[in-house]
Amino acid sequence: MATFKIGKVVLKSLFKKPATLMYPVVPRQWQERTRGHIGIDESSCIVCGICAKKCPANAITVNRNKRTWSIERMQCIQCNCCVEVCPKTCLTMENQYTEPGGEKVVDTFEIPKQEKVADGGKDSAGGGLTCNLEDCVYCGLCAKNCPCDALTVDRKEKVWKVDESACVSCGACVEKCPKKCLSLDGGEVPAADKKQADGATEPAYSRPEGEDGLRCKLSDCIYCGLCAKTCPCDALEIDRKAKTWKLNEDACVNCGACVNACPKECLELV
Repeated sequence: MATFKIGKVVLKSLFKKPATLMYPVVPRQWQERTRGHIGIDESSCIVCGICAKKCPANAITVNRNKRTWSIERMQCIQCNCCVEVCPKTCLTMENQYTEPGGEKVVDTFEIPKQEKVADGGKDSAGGGLTCNLEDCVYCGLCAKNCPCDALTVDRKEKVWKVDESACVSCGACVEKCPKKCLSLDGGEVPAADKKQADGATEPAYSRPEGEDGLRCKLSDCIYCGLCAKTCPCDALEIDRKAKTWKLNEDACVNCGACVNACPKECLELV
């Protein structure tokens, strides 16, 4: 009986119009930009390209030579990554989005050139980028995080250089510097005050005076982790976020490899 009932329903559906909200079907009228889209403030953009590098959908293209910022609207997935990483907060997530269609929609914005203001007689670049070479350990983190490849760091020769024409003053290098010796305002970081503040929150050495073995001068340590990576016995444990330096006394063989690898020369065998 069930088979006959099913067959009856199938036969009826072959000769009847489908039950829809409206018939014949009328294409839905999409509102212009209904899912959200990325907006840009051209006057604040510095064409650093960080948004393009962080975009998981590769929807953003930045051309520094032509000073243009482009976005492929239908390729953008509205993840908000570009808005979060923009150093100048010139990107925003708006409420409207491009109507879906078969054509490629690319919006291109021309970024006006910003004049760099010279700051007296100070040796500054990119609107005031300076480095306190007395505190700099030439770790190279600033150069690795520069989106414009404007920095050159040579640890062996103790050289730190900035390309004034390439620097866009995005501040990425300042945030990543472990010793906080970079500044964008054209001034110098007060080394003496900073060291006193560091010494007030942590002991001078990891091992008391008079004890033999490996010890670290914590007031100078930048917790870069090179000593732990070089140690052949895995006797060192570094936590950069927590600012901790730990030594496993039983595993350490006093080979001195970590001492030679330390860029700040704050390790010693006594």
